[in-house]
Amino acid sequence: MRVRPFIPAILLIAVAALPLGAFAADGVCNETTEVDCVNWEDGIAYGLGSGAPANWAQSAAQKNISAQRAARVDAARNLLELVKGISLSGDTTVGQSMVQDDRVQTSIQGRIAGLRLVGEPKYFSDGSIQVRMAARLREIIPEETYISGPPQQIAPPQQIGGGGGAQRVDTRQTYTGLVIDARGTGVLPAMAPKVMDPEGREIYGSAYVSREFAVSQGMVGYAKNLESAAQSDRVKGNPAVIKAVQAKGANKADLVVSQTDADALRALAQRQTFLREARVMIVLD
Repeated sequence: MRVRPFIPAILLIAVAALPLGAFAADGVCNETTEVDCVNWEDGIAYGLGSGAPANWAQSAAQKNISAQRAARVDAARNLLELVKGISLSGDTTVGQSMVQDDRVQTSIQGRIAGLRLVGEPKYFSDGSIQVRMAARLREIIPEETYISGPPQQIAPPQQIGGGGGAQRVDTRQTYTGLVIDARGTGVLPAMAPKVMDPEGREIYGSAYVSREFAVSQGMVGYAKNLESAAQSDRVKGNPAVIKAVQAKGANKADLVVSQTDADALRALAQRQTFLREARVMIVLD
């Protein structure tokens, strides 16, 4: 049974209603429970909440208002609990970051005030109401939890094509982004996953990305197939495509690629900007 932290009802005053279907959650969530879900392809989290009329309510209007308020508070609680479990990287979750820094917890709880109403409330014969709220992950998870300092330069490779395995990337070409086919690795989505070579040396991660791009579009995008990944606005044109060989970390969010691909990416990073601009898509199972 999940512990539901209290969120004052006043935090929900800023809720803005969206047109029905603007954030349709059914059928598109990658991670789902009975009361919340995450659509990683669009980077949106949803919380479902239910509320009954308050005991003090006398008129039909009072019952409706109090039930809606209770439902929205319940949805916010569910969404906050969901956010706590979201991975920042292979070894860290949002919840762990909140425990380590009270400022993160305060910031996230404050951002819950920006929850959006999805569609119309559902009304039941006993007077109770059910609502669905939505928020983009980048709007409620502070970038400070996964981005820090100016971007570092990715180190050049010691050699290219000497690490074994087929070379999938032509270092003479100009690419518009990177697509990593992670199907079969068991990788799970995260806000700021890392990409490493077989020796554990990082090739891509928050330390190497411009803060401007990471904040505006996120560290990576996720897709369910290669075609949709390659057509994403993040990378479309001529993206390089490589295969991940392993998912790592306690959260199974970081990826390992072959040494050959790692060396090729390091070489490309010396003269191209798609990694620095977070133009990376990951294909999930």
